[in-house]
Amino acid sequence: MSSRWNQETKMRLSEKVASNMNDVASLSRQIIRNSRSNELLEKAAKNFAYQETAVDNSLTTLKRLGLLASHLQFQAEAIERNVVQIDDIQDQLKTLRRRNCFPRT
Repeated sequence: MSSRWNQETKMRLSEKVASNMNDVASLSRQIIRNSRSNELLEKAAKNFAYQETAVDNSLTTLKRLGLLASHLQFQAEAIERNVVQIDDIQDQLKTLRRRNCFPRT
């Protein structure tokens, strides 16, 4: 009975050791998996920070472009006013030439 008990004890001990080894292997895999998850999360956070900076820079650029568009609109309106004035001046010049106030060159 003693040898049988020893064999059963050895068998149970062997099963426990195998079970513990499997648990350690599983734990190791989980740690490695979590380590990679942390690395990926860290990379994602860095990329997000870079994107946030890019978005801020884009917003600044868009504001500048809006200001430039306003200035260009103002200049276009000024050019249109000047074109109208040139037409008026040419009409006045033609009238004066007809009256012989200014000879043609």
